[in-house]
Amino acid sequence: MAADAAAAYRFPLSILHPPGVSLLFLLALLSTLPATTRALLGVRPEDTESQEISVRDGMLTATEGTRFMLRVYYSVSPVAQQHPLNLSSATSGRKEGVPAAPWIAFIEEPEGDSGHEERQLLPKVNPCVVENARSSDIELLGSFKSSSSHNSVLVELLAKDLRRGEAVKHYSMCAFDGTKWEHFSTRDFWLAVVERPPQADLWLQAGVSVLLLALSALCSGLNISMLALDPVELRVLQNSGTDKEQKYARNIESVRKHGNYILCTVVLGNVLTNTCFVVWMCQIVGMTVLSTASCTFGIFFIGEILPHSVASRHSLAIASKTLCATRLLMLLFFPIAYPVSKILDIMLHQEISSFYTREKLVAMLRVTDPYHDLVKEELNIIQGALELRTKTVEDVCTPLSDCYILSSDATLDFCTMSDVMQSGFTRIPVYENERSNIVDILFVKDLAFVDPDDCTPLKTITQFYRHPMHSVFNDTKLDVMLEEFKRAYVMVKYILLDNSSVRNRQKFSTDC
Repeated sequence: MAADAAAAYRFPLSILHPPGVSLLFLLALLSTLPATTRALLGVRPEDTESQEISVRDGMLTATEGTRFMLRVYYSVSPVAQQHPLNLSSATSGRKEGVPAAPWIAFIEEPEGDSGHEERQLLPKVNPCVVENARSSDIELLGSFKSSSSHNSVLVELLAKDLRRGEAVKHYSMCAFDGTKWEHFSTRDFWLAVVERPPQADLWLQAGVSVLLLALSALCSGLNISMLALDPVELRVLQNSGTDKEQKYARNIESVRKHGNYILCTVVLGNVLTNTCFVVWMCQIVGMTVLSTASCTFGIFFIGEILPHSVASRHSLAIASKTLCATRLLMLLFFPIAYPVSKILDIMLHQEISSFYTREKLVAMLRVTDPYHDLVKEELNIIQGALELRTKTVEDVCTPLSDCYILSSDATLDFCTMSDVMQSGFTRIPVYENERSNIVDILFVKDLAFVDPDDCTPLKTITQFYRHPMHSVFNDTKLDVMLEEFKRAYVMVKYILLDNSSVRNRQKFSTDC
């Protein structure tokens, strides 16, 4: 190549001058030219994001089998600018008059201490001059002139694969400046070609991905199944649940009492596994749209939606069967989760369980009517018992207009006694003059020895037995009335409608 360059210098001169004069003029011209017309200043990798080419400890390092771009910086002397001699214009198609960049090549350097001693023993000659000494392991694919810089050029190189058993090979750089070859033996101009790291097996990559997603789903499921179980609810299940529910509740109670500790453990595990899954997918696929879509779909569907939907329906069974995994996670994350849980205990105090008031219990029974096994009568009894302290006697008593009552002037003949029997009541109020003036109570059992043919007056029977009468106000609560019934064995009450106006009394009667 140097001979061709010298020929390129001589060819145009031999045309312009006679042979004798041209030789003298050429010698004078070469003596006035500087030693280097296009000197190499330095190189740097153009793209390091792929990590195939990088700078490690001040040395360019490339992975075997990699195509990479180097930006070569050079200086152009004034003589070269006045006399542009393009070395590669005939081969690369560059325009004449544009200063060419240095032509670069690489020399393989011996490895180890023996290689260093070998370099010391060799005579100090320029190895770049010898064409066979230039290595073909680094192939020059092409160069591209940079439009933004006048003293740099992009060079595309290919680092060929290493031989079997070789882990790294070093190459020094040579540059041809248009006149001569120059060898750059300092490590700043060295290129190291390293062995490509072994790629993980496809099955291993898939297995690790599935494992990380399974751990993410486990932590999400534990978050729902464990924390959804209230401590009070666990105690209720221990006393009133099925055999399996009682067994599950007893197993979970010892761990569930550490609510904040469990919360910190499962949340930390979920975040950690999701982060590891994202980093793992980026290492396999790279920072691409595919890795983003796969991470989003995997975490969204497998790590969140699926465990949430399953754990919300079978929280008790899942929490009991994964109790060993929960304890293992609590042990692994103890240095972080336990201190944070103690801080939460101090700030938020004791965990508040879910309690139901009477109103909530009644509403829950009504809402869950299609799902529980209570019949309508049982449901009415339960609702009535829960409403004893909120309802008054006015809310449940029978209006006097709807009651079956008898006049004190009535005669106990066959028709009257037949009506009493057909009414179905065992205790019948007796009024005098007005229906609102209740004066006595007739028990049906009092008619056991009465003959209808005797036409006995009703007043005779009531005056004989004289059953006591009791009066209450209309705003008396039902629980108070229930206690009075149990204490006095009173079955019929005569009540006042309005306790603020005793004179205007509308009377009611109820048969309990």
